[in-house]
Amino acid sequence: MSDNTRRESDASVSGDTGHSASTRRAFIGATGTAAASSLAGCTGILGGAGGGDVLRVTVWSGNYAERFEKAIKPIFESRFDATLQLNSGWNSLLAKIKSSPPDNPPFDVTVTVEPIYYNGRKQGLFEPLRYDENIPNIEGVMQHYKDIRPISHGAPVDGAPLTILYNNSLEKPVDTWSDFTSDFVKQSNGVGVDSGFWIYPLLSAAVGTDAAPGAQELYQKADHEELINTIEQWPITGWASSGTDVWQQFRNGIIDAAQWYFGQVYYDIDKHEDISFAMPETNAGYMDNWAVVRGTDKRTLGEKFINMLLDPEVQSKWSEEHPLFFTTKEMEYAGDLSNYLPTNEEEAKKMSIPQWEQVAPYSDKFSTKFKRMKTQ
Repeated sequence: MSDNTRRESDASVSGDTGHSASTRRAFIGATGTAAASSLAGCTGILGGAGGGDVLRVTVWSGNYAERFEKAIKPIFESRFDATLQLNSGWNSLLAKIKSSPPDNPPFDVTVTVEPIYYNGRKQGLFEPLRYDENIPNIEGVMQHYKDIRPISHGAPVDGAPLTILYNNSLEKPVDTWSDFTSDFVKQSNGVGVDSGFWIYPLLSAAVGTDAAPGAQELYQKADHEELINTIEQWPITGWASSGTDVWQQFRNGIIDAAQWYFGQVYYDIDKHEDISFAMPETNAGYMDNWAVVRGTDKRTLGEKFINMLLDPEVQSKWSEEHPLFFTTKEMEYAGDLSNYLPTNEEEAKKMSIPQWEQVAPYSDKFSTKFKRMKTQ
């Protein structure tokens, strides 16, 4: 997200997009501790174990799953006297639902991102959400996030800006997405990108292309040739399916820069002294919409679970474990996260988030392009 969204009073980051492990943050501190104590007092977070019903929820893999379990599982099991069973991973998520009996899905609730949310909605794999009955916290969500894509089958809850990682040994910082086509990056060991969702490397390339504002090149056919030329100029030498892959590629000397995600970078950067990150002034990100799977017999509990995820107190507590952006107006970020993540509508609008209704007509073209790039 934009440097303009950072607090002007924070002199350590003002006007600077690059951040090394030694300068990045003061960990949570008193504010986070107070928030945790408050939440525990009103929900009994520190006591009790899950019982009764079992809600099966699919989340992203890697540290997303680990941090979700630590932050959310105790809150849910305390509030609902039920057990939260977490499944992690994104591969074949929709295929698993489609191959299951209509009245016996493999899980009850799932995180989704574009294009999973778009395709699942079109294929009837998610239940319509009954906001009036079970998800009143949708009223506290910033209108911008509700406008990005239809929320009929999935509530906007969390997400993360795209983030540049780069090796400190490079002759200068990699500050913008356009730097990925610069000579000093081309002469390095190369660039790593997400291999699972081609939309996000392409979104980054669109931000770094000057044909249209933001990432609009993605949606305008007349700009596609220039956009594809840009991504082809990136010296891609690493394809990653997780944050673990990215860090390993840096350690192995496969890459010297990477496209990745703030939520999987910020609380881990301290472990990698030779790597810094940058948040370009013009940037993009992803956003998760949470859906209830068609045919589940836990539809009501699933909707109440999503309502819980939209509780500002829950999102505030969640941010202590995971540096995501959250969608409600009243949540408060732990530590210094508010220096980097949107805290109001104006700041949220500065981050380009995929609108799959517009990109869907061209998805086959872009997908084929990326498959060829990976094989080459």
